[in-house]
Amino acid sequence: MGFYTSEIKIGAPETFKTETQKMIYERLESESIPYTRIESDPGISMDDCLNIDKAFGIDTVKTILLTNRQKNKFWLYVTHARKAFITKEFGASLQIPRVSFADEELMMKILGTAHGAATPFGLLRNEASDVIFVMDKDVAAREKIVITDGDPCGFIAIKNSDLFQLLGKNPILIENPAEINN
Repeated sequence: MGFYTSEIKIGAPETFKTETQKMIYERLESESIPYTRIESDPGISMDDCLNIDKAFGIDTVKTILLTNRQKNKFWLYVTHARKAFITKEFGASLQIPRVSFADEELMMKILGTAHGAATPFGLLRNEASDVIFVMDKDVAAREKIVITDGDPCGFIAIKNSDLFQLLGKNPILIENPAEINN
């Protein structure tokens, strides 16, 4: 049995799985930001992402919510789906102390998403107002990226410029020196 991906769709789904997902589509629609989307099996692994890439013809990215040891500062990092992520290098790039992955409880509280569904759209939530938005320079240079819609079975292709406009901010850009894993 193969990995399911729908045809490319325009417009919001008929039903929403979470309040965050509903908020994302409402904001995209209210600000007339163009996007396309697909529905799929949960896109968690690298192989899953390859299937989603094929459906859109655009590489997906991975979005990571990071926190400091005290869990009072947060960074949302958007990087290549197939590049290794090394916390030490991330911290050095921003000249910050050690960071770690936010647990699912923090992700739900801040982004309104579970693991596997982290998305820059989560920065639209009031709970994420202090989260620092960081993006790999190569990813920011792309015209379009593919990100989740707040659910691991929903993916949106959107222009970076439209994403930044919707969020009302540009990310801090860093270089991820890791090699791409195929």
